[in-house]
Amino acid sequence: MNTQIRNNGLWFSRAILIFTCTLVLLPVIYQFGISLKPPDQVFAQPLAPIQFPLSFENYQNVLNEMPVLRYLLNSFLFSAGVTLGQLALALPAAYAFAYYQFRFKNLLLGLVLLSLMVPFVVTYIPNYLLIANWRLLNTLPGMILPMLGVSLGFGIFLLRQHFLSFPREVTEAAMIDGADRLQILRFIIIPANLSPIVAVAVYVLINSWNQFIWPLLIGGGKEESYTLTVAVQLLYANPEGGAWWGRMLAASALTSLPTLLMYLLMRKMILRTFVEGAVKG
Repeated sequence: MNTQIRNNGLWFSRAILIFTCTLVLLPVIYQFGISLKPPDQVFAQPLAPIQFPLSFENYQNVLNEMPVLRYLLNSFLFSAGVTLGQLALALPAAYAFAYYQFRFKNLLLGLVLLSLMVPFVVTYIPNYLLIANWRLLNTLPGMILPMLGVSLGFGIFLLRQHFLSFPREVTEAAMIDGADRLQILRFIIIPANLSPIVAVAVYVLINSWNQFIWPLLIGGGKEESYTLTVAVQLLYANPEGGAWWGRMLAASALTSLPTLLMYLLMRKMILRTFVEGAVKG
């Protein structure tokens, strides 16, 4: 009887998991499926997103009409700049919270976590005015600098939890051998915690890559500053004449591919890091 109950519960859990995965993957299937339809068949058979034979006409039109490589480079530089900048701030901060004792330490850590509750959207206007005063509109530095604080508290807290679990005997032995704090961080802490660091980097990179409103606000006034997400919206969404849905979805698919491939390559490391962080936390 108990075995039957367990089996029923197992099948029920699997059914819920399959249903949830279907809900998550369905928009992605429609995105890639419709992008592979001929332009005149985009709205034909809406319940069947994939239609054979597959057509790459939408992708060919996008590659001919849009300088994808330039926008891809802008997106990469923007995302990489935000990622490297956040790591440069999160690593020493997490190290200090894990190994240093100083006044107001718990208060500062609480403020770091409190910053996660402040949506980035509420800072658009002050950040825009600041970037405008610095004459950095339509530039990559103007898009990158304010983004350095987005989800920075998450990276600091996650890395701190992993640093706390690292044996202090190792760092104390290194100090006895003459290593200073920076050397301990660089040659001991970072190599030993490479998995959570890479997970934070991938999380920040994907989050930055998918940004739309902020790159549009700061870099939307100059075509050379467009990221891929901005270019897809401005070039293929026409509020008066309608959107070229096939081309838009093809361009969106090209935009999604880098982050999708990155996640597939790093998924085991990311999942292991978050599970370990939850246990250690």
